[in-house]
Amino acid sequence: MNETIRQEDVVQRTLAEAWRLFTNDFVLYVVAGLLVIIVSIVSLGILSGPMTVGFIQLVERRRRGEDCGVTDVFDGFQRFGASLIASFLIGIGIFIGCLLFVLPGILFGLAMAFTFQAIAIENASATGAMGRSFNVIKENPGVSIVLLIIVLVLSGIGGAVLFGTLLTMPFSLIVMTLAYDELASSHALETT
Repeated sequence: MNETIRQEDVVQRTLAEAWRLFTNDFVLYVVAGLLVIIVSIVSLGILSGPMTVGFIQLVERRRRGEDCGVTDVFDGFQRFGASLIASFLIGIGIFIGCLLFVLPGILFGLAMAFTFQAIAIENASATGAMGRSFNVIKENPGVSIVLLIIVLVLSGIGGAVLFGTLLTMPFSLIVMTLAYDELASSHALETT
């Protein structure tokens, strides 16, 4: 019972804090998200990893109350190698998993949901971040699944509405970043 209450609290806290951050800096997040989308598309996805890492770092800085600008998303290029390798490995893993009856590819993709957060926040290597993501989700399956479903539903709605992705993509990244902070820190406390 207490575990269920704790999980509900984590989901509620994460969504409330994400909404507060998003609405307080709405223009910053929407324009930064648009920049991430444009650079990712123009580069045929090659730069999506570093741009995502830059957006996550932007979220972390704003949480600490630091001044940030839209171009701060380019700071993710400091972790270019790790984020590019992680993008490539995750893509290959999902592709191979989807060849094996689709479900393994979906499960692999979900298990890697916090990879870019681990790269951005903990400066983890590509494989270290993938392992970290897997462990955080394995240790917190209920909360992780609920938050991933919320993010996937939001992304689906955003993709179905004209320009909806401009709102749902940044908000989803904020939710996942806050969730990672909460779940990774609780995992670290439980294992020490």
